[in-house]
Amino acid sequence: MLNVLALRVDHTRVVDIMRKAGHLRLVKPYMVAVQSNNVSAVNEALNEIYVEEEDYDRLRESIDLHDNFDQIGLAQKIEKHELLEMRRVAAYIYKKAGRWKQSIALSKKDNHYKDAMETASQSGERELAEELLVYFIEQGKKECFASCLFVCYDLLRADVVLELAWIHNMIDFAFPYLLQFIREYTGKVDELIKDKIEAQKEVKAKEQEEKEVIAQQNMYAQLLPLALPAPPMPGMGGGFAPPPPPMGGMGMPP
Repeated sequence: MLNVLALRVDHTRVVDIMRKAGHLRLVKPYMVAVQSNNVSAVNEALNEIYVEEEDYDRLRESIDLHDNFDQIGLAQKIEKHELLEMRRVAAYIYKKAGRWKQSIALSKKDNHYKDAMETASQSGERELAEELLVYFIEQGKKECFASCLFVCYDLLRADVVLELAWIHNMIDFAFPYLLQFIREYTGKVDELIKDKIEAQKEVKAKEQEEKEVIAQQNMYAQLLPLALPAPPMPGMGGGFAPPPPPMGGMGMPP
């Protein structure tokens, strides 16, 4: 009946009524059918049922596809669950919510070291990655120490890694990381040198091109005829103009 009326009923109200009546499980198929609407009451009711049924696969799928629920509240509820996989889901929820430290702490507690490394890497926080590295050293987890160097490669500082490995006699486990770092660092330096040399070549080529342009201009100027003086204006020929004729009268002969 509810499935038929799914488009007309208030999903939150239905969940509240069935929860108060103690028959929440009876409407599980209906809630699964309408969960795509991402209604908080439906999501939380289904997550609650999955926890009670210890169905951690469905629970993880639910929280991945439908995020409208009290994430921290659910994580706190199941972080001490007797089932290991449920506690792992709690760490996963903390990671999705950006609670990196809580997620890593829970993963370390349950020996889910790979999860802890991935969380530290995704956090982007150098401090968390280096703290996890120190934790593996303190616990004598040499293989985990070596794995963490690569999972958190972009966050770790080579000088810190070298110092920790030297002090705790774990150079052999850090050696592959150090080789990779040196190879990458050398490659970057080579690229910088190459770019600098190419830039210098471009500058020299441009200077040479400018010199050639100037030389061609000078050669062209030398081939031009010499400039001659401008011709005189009419009535202003060269030499002196003839004197005017004498005027008659004034006792002068005609």
